[in-house]
Amino acid sequence: MTAAPTELATELAIEPLITRLVQDAPVLDSHVIGELVGALRADARPLATAIAQVVELVGTGTIDAGIALPALAMACGTLCDPRLTEREREAARFEIETLLPVPTRAPSLVAPDVPLSSLRRGNRV
Repeated sequence: MTAAPTELATELAIEPLITRLVQDAPVLDSHVIGELVGALRADARPLATAIAQVVELVGTGTIDAGIALPALAMACGTLCDPRLTEREREAARFEIETLLPVPTRAPSLVAPDVPLSSLRRGNRV
């Protein structure tokens, strides 16, 4: 399967940008992060979207760059390699999504789904 011209242009921008982030670490250039996120969002495939989300969180310091950047670089390589299939891209997406923060506690229950007044006693057999 051949990439569309705009998809190919986006992919050509992604690898140099992630490479620059990795090489410049621990200093993170917000301009490079913005360009990379823009290119990834323009791609719009699930893997690109997941990478963009993690890159944004690396930029804000929510996710440690030292942990995330190697995985992000590999995922960008997977995204841009035309020899790979959706199976490999989904595996890379799963790996990238494991970097996303999880809630520290369960959401609190504000009100019951079913009011107590609507419940009736059933007939016991």
